[in-house]
Amino acid sequence: MKMKTLTLIAFAACAMLVSGCGGNNGLYKATGVVTVDGAPIEGATVVFVPSTSGGASGSAITDAKGAYSIISGSVGEGIAPGQYKVTISKREEVVDEDQAAFDAGEIDYDELQKRKAKKGLSGGAPVGESLVPEQYSSAATTDLTATVTESSKDNVFNFDLTF
Repeated sequence: MKMKTLTLIAFAACAMLVSGCGGNNGLYKATGVVTVDGAPIEGATVVFVPSTSGGASGSAITDAKGAYSIISGSVGEGIAPGQYKVTISKREEVVDEDQAAFDAGEIDYDELQKRKAKKGLSGGAPVGESLVPEQYSSAATTDLTATVTESSKDNVFNFDLTF
């Protein structure tokens, strides 16, 4: 009985070592709220882009209250400590009438392709108006930044964008 208990304890200790004792894999929670002219914006895409090359970016979509929690691509919840440029974007949804006609069964696939061909390489897909100031939608033009630290309590980044 004593040997069985020791074996179980040893196995549990090894499992904890292998799993990193429930560690965060070097990722830390980064959260916040995005508002535009003081009002929360739902469905905006928030991207943390590493300021130095080689780092992994992270992203999130805001909820109805404008809240987000960054997730790192294939790694999971959280993001590595470091300096980031922050991009925020959301566009008005615009319906592509040709695609809608195809989806409703009003035209066939060949007709859809003919219509897209007439519109050019992009298929003439409509682009909606930006619902956030355009400057924040690109890492080249944004002035928003975030410094993620190993202390999750310090990783709250609220952004109030103004037109």
